[in-house]
Amino acid sequence: MFCKCFCGSNSTIFELPTLDKPCSNCTKQFCLENVQDGLCDGIADETCPSNDFKTACFARDSYKDEVIVRTFLIAVVGLLVYAGFKHFYDRWKPEREQYTQVAH
Repeated sequence: MFCKCFCGSNSTIFELPTLDKPCSNCTKQFCLENVQDGLCDGIADETCPSNDFKTACFARDSYKDEVIVRTFLIAVVGLLVYAGFKHFYDRWKPEREQYTQVAH
C-alpha cells in the first residue's frame, strides 16, 4: 500500500508499512513526518487546517490487472501482424492461382 501526500500543487508517494490496516497510517501527520525538502512549508502539524493538503491511500495494480493488460497487448499485436501478412497473402494468392490453372 502507498500513501500519496498532496501539498498544494506538489505531491509525494510513500510506501506504507505492512500492517493490518495500512491506510489508517496515511494521515497528515504521517506525510509531514516523511516529506522532505520543504515540500509542505506552511503546514505545521496535524491540527493546522489547510485546504491545500490532502492524502490518498492506494495499492498498486494487482496481477489480475497486469494479466488483462498483457493479454490485450498480445491480442492487438497479433491482429496487427495478421493484417500485415493478409495484405501480402492477398497479393500472392491470385498469382499462385494463375500458375495452378496453367498447370492443369
